[in-house]
Amino acid sequence: MYKILLADDVRLSLVSEKEYLEGRNLKVFATTSALEALDLAGIVQPDLVVLDYEMPEMTGAQVCERIRKDPRTAHIPVLIVSGHDNPQYAEICRQAGSANFIRKTEGRDRLLEEVARILGVPRRKDLRVPCEFTAGIARRGKAFSGYLENLSETGMFLTAQGAFEKGMALRLTFDLPGHEKGVRILGEVVRVEEMTPSSWGFGIQFLEVDSESRDVLKTWLENTL
Repeated sequence: MYKILLADDVRLSLVSEKEYLEGRNLKVFATTSALEALDLAGIVQPDLVVLDYEMPEMTGAQVCERIRKDPRTAHIPVLIVSGHDNPQYAEICRQAGSANFIRKTEGRDRLLEEVARILGVPRRKDLRVPCEFTAGIARRGKAFSGYLENLSETGMFLTAQGAFEKGMALRLTFDLPGHEKGVRILGEVVRVEEMTPSSWGFGIQFLEVDSESRDVLKTWLENTL
């Protein structure tokens, strides 16, 4: 799971952007302080830092410049966003070493597009909803269990102790709150991440979903969002 460090002194914007990115299976560390962002960048070692340009302690460009100069964080790309349409900001951020500068008025989808571009990952078109469910996993006659962390109409992310390989087909079963009918899915492992020495995380893309399971899943997602 990719790690994002997000810094914005406006708490409402921070919470909104954090929830939006976490819904795309990104681990987000958030702060309202520019100075704390500098400390966290060195400690957390995120895959990307997203900074608001206007912050009271220092600008996003100034934070970016310090990240670039620190040997611990110089390799981390920085994306700067702003609520103001000032053409000079983009050049200031470029000179500070940012990967790009975008305006908040362009919308959250634009933010997601740029995050995906910088990280080099495909952009998700479906919203993944955080969840905490146990799932049954069947593979070649053997039964395993896993823990769902997020779910959408086309895929999921789960953790398990079984070491499944990319490209494997798994049969998954799980129950959703408020629905008597369980969900049954055939999925393919498309991403594997080591979470701990004894557990792994798996990105699962759905291959087959029967009509009843699809209806249950769709209804639950609509009621949850």
